Amino acid sequence: MAQLDGQVALVTGAGRGIGRTIALQLAREGADIAVTDINEDWAQETARDITDIGRKSIANCTDVGDYDQVQALTAQSVATLGKIDILVNNAGISKARPFLELTKEEWEAQLRVHMSGTFYCSQAAARDMSRRGYGRIICISSVAALMGPIDLAAYGAAKAGVAGLVRAMALELADHGITANAVAPGPIDTELLRSAWPKEVYEERANHIPAQRLGIVDEIAHAVAFFASPESGYISGTILPVDGGSVAAGAYMVEKYRRRKANGGAS
Repeated sequence: MAQLDGQVALVTGAGRGIGRTIALQLAREGADIAVTDINEDWAQETARDITDIGRKSIANCTDVGDYDQVQALTAQSVATLGKIDILVNNAGISKARPFLELTKEEWEAQLRVHMSGTFYCSQAAARDMSRRGYGRIICISSVAALMGPIDLAAYGAAKAGVAGLVRAMALELADHGITANAVAPGPIDTELLRSAWPKEVYEERANHIPAQRLGIVDEIAHAVAFFASPESGYISGTILPVDGGSVAAGAYMVEKYRRRKANGGAS
């Protein structure tokens, strides 16, 4: 019997990349999935793949930064699938820009999606969860929330805000049987990342990580599935880096990288 049999998960930004992989992983664990994405075609594709696994699924096109759209999304999810046991706040955007060049519009857009979107979805889902005294809220933060990111001031600030919101929810929602945790990915091997970085930069980036490789989307999905499970009920308010040891290494990674280069790439 799969650990999430009989449960319903709502996954935002589930049309591509990490969000899609999370939705499929939770479906394989037995959950029915409400899929939402800003791109309706992508959401429909993920929903079809979930039904092929043998689980129920609905697809919805939602801008999580729009309060009214989020209320409609959660209402549809509950009306169609019966409830929301698990919420995964994965939807996000990113725009690299030096701090002195960051525009007002870029700043506000990232806070809107990451901070407001996470709050809107979490509050709406928690209201349904609280009626049954059970729920799991998992947010996708970032290692950019735990260290100073270069050219990503808005993204790092927004993701740090998500981490703060997770801790607040862990305290306030505990009386309702709801846990709140976050996964903080390091660099993950996705189509988006490969398209954003030149090939030589992409290949060299792995040498700046203790594990000496980029992560894969399945590793994020497995971490989310753990937080989503009934067995994780005594874990709440945790920010879990899934980053190959990058946050733990901190500034010492500079010396580790120097030694690797001196040894021709060997550790």
